Amino acid sequence: MTKLKSKLESILGKDRIKKNFNLSPYLTLRTETTAEYYLEAETRQDLINAKKISLKLKLPLFILGGGSNLAILKKKLTGLVVRNKYIDKKIKKKNGNILLTISSGYPVSKLAKELADQGYEGLEYNYGLPGTIGGALYMNSKWIKPLSYTGDNLISANLVGKKGKIKVVDRSYFKFSYDQSILQKTKEILLEAVFKLKKTAPQITKQHTDFAMKYRKQTQPFGVFTSGCFFKNINGKSAGKLIDQTGLKGKRVGKFHVSDKHANFIIHDGNGNPADLEKLLQLIKAEVKKQFGVKLEEEVIVI
Repeated sequence: MTKLKSKLESILGKDRIKKNFNLSPYLTLRTETTAEYYLEAETRQDLINAKKISLKLKLPLFILGGGSNLAILKKKLTGLVVRNKYIDKKIKKKNGNILLTISSGYPVSKLAKELADQGYEGLEYNYGLPGTIGGALYMNSKWIKPLSYTGDNLISANLVGKKGKIKVVDRSYFKFSYDQSILQKTKEILLEAVFKLKKTAPQITKQHTDFAMKYRKQTQPFGVFTSGCFFKNINGKSAGKLIDQTGLKGKRVGKFHVSDKHANFIIHDGNGNPADLEKLLQLIKAEVKKQFGVKLEEEVIVI
């Protein structure tokens, strides 16, 4: 056992740290990459301890949620990679509303279905969305029919701050906007989020989940390796439509190609070289810039 691994396990638990761990199965795009040190966080204390030990040892720390909305081009992530498996849910009824306290590692789609089955309205359109609540709030994930964002019904949250201390913040702290939250700048770790939801008839919320899943399947590629919509819409212009109009649908570089169904999705056929993905991204951006004078910006986090 290396000295550093031993130091990590002295805080995070014996035999819990994996070295040179393959992350590919935990990424929806399935690019090949490894973590220098890897931990599965099962509790809020695991997340807190990971932050503290990373500060103490001056190690880079990366929190991995559902592995969606993420494209890792590097062959290796140095430091400590923590996969967030902290799953906890508490529901209280107050003044006719529902107060939901949910952990950051909770799968979004699973939560959306559970809430819809109970007739709790506010997050049900997230059904079919890959990833975790932590990632959804980090990106302020959206749904377009009707337009809504994950952060809309947030009341407060518990975070691990830059120095490893827990802080309680309200919704305004997040500075939510299109595909944005303050967490993208501060890199603070979400522990739990509190949402205020409405109680309605379960048949209504179930209709919403059914519609969301049907719409996703009609408009997006399913059952393939992809990280979701790759580029942000620009000034109301659909990135997917712009890419489509360049004639790049189906364009392939190595094992990566632009989806024939939705041009803002990039599909990985498996065992691809991340350098080919990078070439495809540059080609897409160059063509959109050339033909429309629009500079595309990644929605997906590229590392």
